[in-house]
Amino acid sequence: MKYLSNVINESLRIAMAKTIFFREARTTININGYTIPKGWKFLTFSWNYHLDPHTYVRPKEFNPSRWDDLEPKPASFLPFGVGPKMCPGANLARLEVSVILHYFLLYYRYSSFIT
Repeated sequence: MKYLSNVINESLRIAMAKTIFFREARTTININGYTIPKGWKFLTFSWNYHLDPHTYVRPKEFNPSRWDDLEPKPASFLPFGVGPKMCPGANLARLEVSVILHYFLLYYRYSSFIT
């Protein structure tokens, strides 16, 4: 089941459901020469975090084994959001995907039609 969890994490990292996060700057910050004043509202995209090459080696590659020893930095893996606006069904969604994949792998048999 450990590898199944890795596959689910990697799937959620690559194909995230929630793509935009709206936030408010708590303090005035400077990012790459741009100043965001305190109180301004801004949005960020989750693929900025999930496809960051500083966090994930070859981020566009589907590689469930990366989760064997990976401890993601805070706010680098947000498939269901974060904080008070986090999806309340996150654990249920993970459970449902686990059950579906479990039965799919138990009962599905692959055969090639190409001879």
